[in-house]
Amino acid sequence: MPRPEKDIPATAPMEVAELARELRALRRSSGLTYKQLSDKCHYSAAALSTAASGKSVPKWELVEAFVRGCGYTADLTTWKRLYQNAHVRARTEEAAKAQIPVPAPEPTPGHVDPETHQPRLLTRRKAVTEPEAVIPAQPDGLLALVQRFMDAHLELDAGAPDDLQRVSSLTTDHIHTALALCTTPEDVLSVMRELVANKGLTIGDLERRSRAIYPISGTTFAHVLNGDELPTTEWLNIFLRACGVHQERTLIWHYTVTRIKIANLRHRKTPPPLIPTTEGPENAVRFKERIVAMWLGVAGTVAAVVVTTVQVLHNR
Repeated sequence: MPRPEKDIPATAPMEVAELARELRALRRSSGLTYKQLSDKCHYSAAALSTAASGKSVPKWELVEAFVRGCGYTADLTTWKRLYQNAHVRARTEEAAKAQIPVPAPEPTPGHVDPETHQPRLLTRRKAVTEPEAVIPAQPDGLLALVQRFMDAHLELDAGAPDDLQRVSSLTTDHIHTALALCTTPEDVLSVMRELVANKGLTIGDLERRSRAIYPISGTTFAHVLNGDELPTTEWLNIFLRACGVHQERTLIWHYTVTRIKIANLRHRKTPPPLIPTTEGPENAVRFKERIVAMWLGVAGTVAAVVVTTVQVLHNR
């Protein structure tokens, strides 16, 4: 029986860790061991294991062989973006440590110049006229703030004595940290937009990826992401899968949305009366139906979180 993989280092930059997680998830879904994968792609099992360790960024040729060896025959654009993001972040970290200017990123096959790839900025509630429009990362968004805080913390932590490092080291799972800080629907939607931007996806990519699960138009994706209301449980699940989020990592998203929905119900400034006193019988019936539908929606979200938890525990 093969030994379980070691955890991705907590100090790994977010983009490097993301590439490693995606490689691990792809190999698990293929059902191959590293030895079997080695026979298919002609790289040693040790090299393949290191590529998915999160400790460093492998060469593009190794990533491509890894993906193809797992039976992935589709276009590699998404994998190229994952690699490019990880490669640039790793070199930026190295340059920061050495206090030298950041070198130009190594081009990858089929790489698109960022200057020509950035479509126009989407604003909230603005109609989408270009199917390939992207959701740009917000420089003051929760995820960006967490990123800057963690970078500053790790820089200070590196100069502390070993004993203090063991006490003060924090996780660098920035998305989980950002979701834990969310208190409003707009906070969650902001992290959703930043997730799309950090993965280098466009609205068109989300629309195409959703077809394998349940087709959602690009206009609907843009409307929800640029709106001010939390998505339904089903829509959120499709969105996360379209973004390539692994099932084990969707639980925190559902938990956060459920937490905020329940908090909004508990802290409404003007709660409606339990029994309307000035409306007729028909309005009273409709009022009761709305209350029932509202609580059924919350119950459905909680049930989805429970089901996801059971599935994750079963898969383990």
